[in-house]
Amino acid sequence: MIGELEMYRLSSYVTAVATLAFLGWVAKKPAGTRRYFLPAPIVCGTLSLAYFGMSLELLRVTTPNGQPLPMTRYVDYFVATTIMIAVAGKVADATRRQLATLIALTIGWIGFSLGRYFLTGAAVLAANLGTAVALAALLYVMIWPVTKRSGETSGERVLLYGKLRNLIILLWIAYLVIGVISRQGIGLLDAFGGVFAGAYLDIATRIGFGLLLLRGSDAMANLIDDVESNGGSDESDGEVTFTEPSGDSDADPDIEPAD
Repeated sequence: MIGELEMYRLSSYVTAVATLAFLGWVAKKPAGTRRYFLPAPIVCGTLSLAYFGMSLELLRVTTPNGQPLPMTRYVDYFVATTIMIAVAGKVADATRRQLATLIALTIGWIGFSLGRYFLTGAAVLAANLGTAVALAALLYVMIWPVTKRSGETSGERVLLYGKLRNLIILLWIAYLVIGVISRQGIGLLDAFGGVFAGAYLDIATRIGFGLLLLRGSDAMANLIDDVESNGGSDESDGEVTFTEPSGDSDADPDIEPAD
């Protein structure tokens, strides 16, 4: 059986290969659009670094119940999950307020999930409640307001957002289950089972996200046109635009021009 540290190292290699593959794919995109596709290799790259750090036992701490907890994984979660949520929100043309809410809820959910491992007694119940509330609110915003907002964009963007949203939500629910039954939780999984399940979900999330983003060329082309023409929600949300009337602005509108 593969040891825990060896599993981390293997996962690091797998995601490093995926990162290089995604970088090669991005390089084939038109020069002016490549930066919009960079989140695909970035979220794989941060995971590769996190797992490499885990294999070296970097930032490895012990919880109050005596279980090891690799903190580099959570550093990656804060960075990569926020990026994925922000990208999905931009695809849906979410408003600034919606984007800010999504990011705040994401950070809160991950923070509660991490914090509960260091608590004992009634504080654990409070942290679990915070985790559930933050996740429920995050799912609500993604499924209803942001999905409704995406309906005002092109059909390709509606489809891409729906795929990104469904992938993220399904895997989040799986993360929640794994977190509860892991050795850091109620202990139904042994060390190998927990490491394998967590690594599988991590890799599936990042590779799935990258494939959807890089294959959604039509949706991304529409997003890029929207952003570069200043027609997206970042420029228009909650703002009123005034335009100058054509012609001579000093002319009296009640006076007809001479023949």
